[in-house]
Amino acid sequence: MKLKFHCIILLTTLSVAFLHSMSVAFSLPDESDFHSYWYNHGAEITRFELEQSRYGEIHSGHAILIFVTEPFLPDIHVKSDYESSRKRSIPVLKLNSIKRFNTGIYDYSMMKSIFTPTLTEKPQYIKTLKVSTTRQDWCGHVYLQYNLEGDQYKVKQYSYFEKEGDKSMTIPSVHLEDDIWTRIRIAPETLPLGKIKMIPGSFFTILHTIEAGAEDAIAELTHTREGDSGISQYTVTYSSLQRTLSIHFNQNFPYDILSWSETYPSGSGKNAKILTTNARRTHAVMTDYWNKHSLEDLNLRKELGLAK
Repeated sequence: MKLKFHCIILLTTLSVAFLHSMSVAFSLPDESDFHSYWYNHGAEITRFELEQSRYGEIHSGHAILIFVTEPFLPDIHVKSDYESSRKRSIPVLKLNSIKRFNTGIYDYSMMKSIFTPTLTEKPQYIKTLKVSTTRQDWCGHVYLQYNLEGDQYKVKQYSYFEKEGDKSMTIPSVHLEDDIWTRIRIAPETLPLGKIKMIPGSFFTILHTIEAGAEDAIAELTHTREGDSGISQYTVTYSSLQRTLSIHFNQNFPYDILSWSETYPSGSGKNAKILTTNARRTHAVMTDYWNKHSLEDLNLRKELGLAK
């Protein structure tokens, strides 16, 4: 099984590298520093073609990553909406990550929001402050939220399923897999490396009814060249879960994410097999989407390869 697992990872890495050479539709600004890129153009919205492992099969769908900076209130963990509270806020990079795919007759819709402080003059705000994650399918709802309190994450979970139920707990504030995505965009040199404790991604835990908690992991960062571009690959391997996550991103600013793959056992009982979820970038735009909400703005969805 171990040999088969490693072979699949190798084949996945090669196939993803090949996909990088395929053309994509872009409309991203050409800026050289964090402030100019993230504060002058709106939100970065990227669509990915998704091949999602579920029930021992691969299902087609799409994923969307929406990155945007916001003023965030670190005491109550919400966006600052008023001038009166703005002076108490800190800047964060927010990621809204969305997955949509079908399994047979019914569909899945998943979303998580991650709030990570940007590099500021306030060193006490380094760790991701909040992650909220939802899963909806035709069976029911699951909601999971992490809030940083001191050196712990306060966890709240609400679920339709008996195995999970409604619960609250605290877990140590070790590395979060969920904030790999925002940390790449802010400062990839801050990614943890080597043997670490990491809390697996919330999409994975709520899809597989795994209780939130720290796992032993090995994290690696490698660099390659493809034509004139440098590509970085960040990989996290959890031996206890037989799971490996690899994220490919541009080596230079703005460190945009190109693709990712996730390999783990899929299905149950005798039908379980090692499969790989793949996501490949197809479209990317930067726009103030919150001002594009009229009927005449529907055509903008075509720029993202989304159905009307």
